[in-house]
Amino acid sequence: MRSSLPKNPLALLLMGLCLFSSAAFAETVFLVPQYRYNSASSKESSSTFVSPTNTVLTGRWHGGDENGQTVYQYATLQALNEFNQPVAGTIEVQVLGWSNWIKESAGIWFDSPQGTVLIGRQHTGDENGNTRYLTGRVLFNGQATEVVDLITSGGLKESASLWFTTDSRRVMTGRMHQGDENKNSYYRSGSLRVSVPPPPNAFRIIVKLHPQEAFYPMDPMDFIHASRFRHHKGWGTDQGFSKSSYSWVTGNDKSWDYFDIPVSIINSYAINPDGTNRRPRDSNSGSDLNVFLQPEGHPQGNFSPTGQVPSFRYQTQDGRQQYWLFYGYNESSYIISFSHQGDWEDVTVHTSNGLITGASLSAHGERTFHPISSLQTYVEGNVQYLVVYAAKGTHALYPSVGNFHIAGTDETRDGGVAWVITDNVQALQDQPWKDFAGAWGEVGEQAATTGPLGPWHKKIQ
Repeated sequence: MRSSLPKNPLALLLMGLCLFSSAAFAETVFLVPQYRYNSASSKESSSTFVSPTNTVLTGRWHGGDENGQTVYQYATLQALNEFNQPVAGTIEVQVLGWSNWIKESAGIWFDSPQGTVLIGRQHTGDENGNTRYLTGRVLFNGQATEVVDLITSGGLKESASLWFTTDSRRVMTGRMHQGDENKNSYYRSGSLRVSVPPPPNAFRIIVKLHPQEAFYPMDPMDFIHASRFRHHKGWGTDQGFSKSSYSWVTGNDKSWDYFDIPVSIINSYAINPDGTNRRPRDSNSGSDLNVFLQPEGHPQGNFSPTGQVPSFRYQTQDGRQQYWLFYGYNESSYIISFSHQGDWEDVTVHTSNGLITGASLSAHGERTFHPISSLQTYVEGNVQYLVVYAAKGTHALYPSVGNFHIAGTDETRDGGVAWVITDNVQALQDQPWKDFAGAWGEVGEQAATTGPLGPWHKKIQ
């Protein structure tokens, strides 16, 4: 029999059934000059220079008139990521062809066509003679680069024996000269950039939920849509943010005017200038305007999270990758209840050559590192799989099936939903709610039963 879905739109939101597409993790790579070389000098009036294979032009020197000498600078290229770390790959410069002839003294710019650079130049005669340029396209692992961040040099007197060389990030893309050798030449240069699509996953991470789990992963945006945005003042004077008046209103109004507040407003309640946060009951909360998100009841999340509920990745410069996971409700009882709305957990993997060498797993506000020898991993189809377990209710993460924490109250078991958290990964730094420094959940009697602080303020450093 086909199960029916709740007709109440708020209930749908609480179940976390809305789907959001994943953001591809493309890596931005820059190709920059690595080793620079000078050509042999040649007489300007009858000169032709073509950069050696897989090099590009990065400079030019000339002294005197058309009978003077010209020297070119050319360079090999290296690939760097956004942290200026080398990226392995194949760099190729495709020769495209010579431009039309341009009268040298005419003051006409030659700019390489879009996506190409200069790799050669030829000139005949004096300043009234002709010049043409050889262009090339730079490829990284077979993918064409784009030329960005173009800049134009100041004028350099052609006869003055002055070098033009590009800066450490750019290569030559254009040149112009006007008049005789006593007039100026100008040069253009740009940066080579390519967005490298992510390779097939070298690893995948599976979080196994308890077979009796009642509160499943949830997209944080669904939680926001289903919540009121509240200002905690205490003593029955809490306020709610009204969409119609764009102001705080004292009371406990639960009309739709107080739900689904624009995320830009929520995100504006960030860390205070003095470094304190805005989470009520937090030991580091500020003295004013402490705020929280409050959905109704116990959000259940998405019963089929793989590919539908995103994880949020933060990567450090040393290569560690932290995957943040969100649940709408944390159920935790041991003698007394420590349950609360909102639950952020994280898996941090340590890698070498694209493979996991260890992982830190979060549990009750702490992270424990586990070497690869104590983790459950296997290889299938040249992909490494890491399996970790989420405890029933609390979602604390452990490397195996068993009972953990105080008196074994954290219970992990096989047989539940297997959530492949690497099948839908979004960048933590790109999230519209990233800066929100209040509580992800209602205010409890103590900090432990109040919604948690968001991941941007708890990420690894």
